[in-house]
Amino acid sequence: MADLSLSLTKRFALFAGLVVIAASMLLISLYKQIASDDLLAMAERSNLAVTQIFSNVVWDSHAGFLTTAHFLTPKAIREHPETVAIRDSLVRRMRDLAILKIKIYDQNGLTVFSTEAAQIGEDKSDNAGFLAARTGQKASELTHRDSFSAFEQRVDNRDVLASYVPITSGSGAIEGVFEVYYDVTELLATINRRQVLLQSVVGGTFLLLYLLLIFGVWRSERQTRRHYVKNLDLARTAARAEEASRLKSEFLATMSHELRTPLNAILGFSEILKSPLPQVGSDETRREYADSIWMSGRHLLNIVDDVLDMSKVEAGEMPLDREPFDPVALLENCLRLVEKQADQQGVTLVSNIAATLPAASGDERRIKQVLINLLSNAVKFTPEGGRVSVLLGTTAAGAMQFTVSDSGIGIAPENIEKVMTPFGQVETTYARRFGGTGLGLPIARSLVEMHGGTFMLESTLGEGTKVSFTLPAEESAAVPLAIPA
Repeated sequence: MADLSLSLTKRFALFAGLVVIAASMLLISLYKQIASDDLLAMAERSNLAVTQIFSNVVWDSHAGFLTTAHFLTPKAIREHPETVAIRDSLVRRMRDLAILKIKIYDQNGLTVFSTEAAQIGEDKSDNAGFLAARTGQKASELTHRDSFSAFEQRVDNRDVLASYVPITSGSGAIEGVFEVYYDVTELLATINRRQVLLQSVVGGTFLLLYLLLIFGVWRSERQTRRHYVKNLDLARTAARAEEASRLKSEFLATMSHELRTPLNAILGFSEILKSPLPQVGSDETRREYADSIWMSGRHLLNIVDDVLDMSKVEAGEMPLDREPFDPVALLENCLRLVEKQADQQGVTLVSNIAATLPAASGDERRIKQVLINLLSNAVKFTPEGGRVSVLLGTTAAGAMQFTVSDSGIGIAPENIEKVMTPFGQVETTYARRFGGTGLGLPIARSLVEMHGGTFMLESTLGEGTKVSFTLPAEESAAVPLAIPA
């Protein structure tokens, strides 16, 4: 669970981050739109009111001139005393207001007055604002960053709200249109400042919520992972307990068989020997019975020794008597002990000893136990006509190495670990013929590792097995050895 490329926290962080960004942008956009609309609506109402007032003041005093100005040339209108009077009146009233320009159109769209004199005489009959006001509606339009001449000054980069108001006569007829340019630059700047403030507040709030959510998910995931690991450990413990119980059951079943067979032989032959001499037979028969009793007893003793050795190894109470020993003599002695077994099964024994070996030190009796176990197994599981070879040499690092190879039945890769486990045995017809406790290899590996060496098993099913173990090199110089003929 912890090795997933994208954990729950990462996936949630990615998803929540996109949601937070989208929500923030949406809220800010909505606020900007609403705030802009509200402020501009307020400015428009104010501008329309001012426009209405100005139009009433101007029209009441100069309606006659403005409605007939279309008969004059633009130059005559600009130079007419009425135009000068209108301009002076408007300048006086607009001085402290945020009004940048005022224009007056007659009912046909002719510009009959403008605070920017050059625009007098222009035709605005197709202007959208004029057309709306000409039908009796009040209209406004926003122009961003405009530049033009306003009264005696030049206006640059200003946001302008232009409002159009219809001018009506006493009878209600529309006689013209009054337009006022209102400076809303500061108003829009205020909107932008509020937007930045809102972005900071909303962004900070969403960031805090985002971090709290991430922390909550991270904490939840950690708890989930802890529970998962705990449950996994419990499952593994249960599996180990179940495996131990299974191995125990298998061990007891194996032991019952391994113990019953020699005990039956001992009891059977002992019972015969207790009978009167005529039933026992000749002295040769008695010796055969005695040999069978001795071998069965020896087999029982080996089983008990294996169990006791395994229990000592697992308890860490296996003592080692470390002393120098002759590895060649040890190997030759072990070969003599398994020669009879090999001859009986028709298996060839071959040894190969290096000319130079490092000085050997360790518990000779335990090393012998390891080597005899490996040789006995190799002979036992090699069919008639097979071959078992032993190599005594050194590794590249200078450690002493024993290698036992056979051409026997081999072990499947998935079963190698099993045979290295105490009481573990591979169930095959050939293996069942020979029985055994399944403790030999685990004990051998443990004894080698207790000496500080390494134990390696390689096998191919149907082709054979090779077992190697090393003993650490001693500091003394290598000893030349004569290779036996």
